[in-house]
Amino acid sequence: MARKFGGPLLVLFVLFPCLVQAQQFKRWEAEIAKYKEWLDVVGSDEYRYWVRIDSDSRPHRLYVGEGFYEADDRMKEEFVDTFSRYLAGHPEKYMLIDIFDAASGKQIGEYGWGGFKLYPNDNPLTKGLSQGK
Repeated sequence: MARKFGGPLLVLFVLFPCLVQAQQFKRWEAEIAKYKEWLDVVGSDEYRYWVRIDSDSRPHRLYVGEGFYEADDRMKEEFVDTFSRYLAGHPEKYMLIDIFDAASGKQIGEYGWGGFKLYPNDNPLTKGLSQGK
């Protein structure tokens, strides 16, 4: 009797972790898809939070537009955090990002081990941006 149920039970114990991982992967994939959908909206001509991403260099270079400057500090950080998770391809991991002004091409901030940080400068568009956390 034990042999009759032992085989299928053994297969179940071996496959169960794989099934759990597959379910978890599907959840992560769905969350990343939501990030992409939201980033497409805020990157559209209506909002222009971001203009382009340069993934040829490390850290990635994120070029931000007018919408980014018009957002409040909390929204700017949330946007960059979401972009970082999207680039990492995992909702619990982050990608390092250098933040650039799309019009001037100058670096205006970064997102990395120290968190979200915007650099102070004399550009009238960026006056009042937070120093970061």
